[in-house]
Amino acid sequence: MEPQRQEYKGHTIELRAPEGREEELELLIDKQPVRYSQLPDGRYALEEYAYDWHKNLPDLARRFIDYREKAEQIRREDESGGRE
Repeated sequence: MEPQRQEYKGHTIELRAPEGREEELELLIDKQPVRYSQLPDGRYALEEYAYDWHKNLPDLARRFIDYREKAEQIRREDESGGRE
């Protein structure tokens, strides 16, 4: 399988088959592996983002990037005293 690679908001999302295990796909965001599983209905769930499921793994990775970005924004606001 040819690796799939795309950019999203300055992050790299890559799907590739690990060497010697071409039947499996490995998901990487910014070259870091992201663990996921596939539900019986075909949707995917990420280990760190298990409450959102999607049939398309790259779409789910983009949602995860958005989630992390929003969480970081909230954390920064809390640290700066910007949130009540």
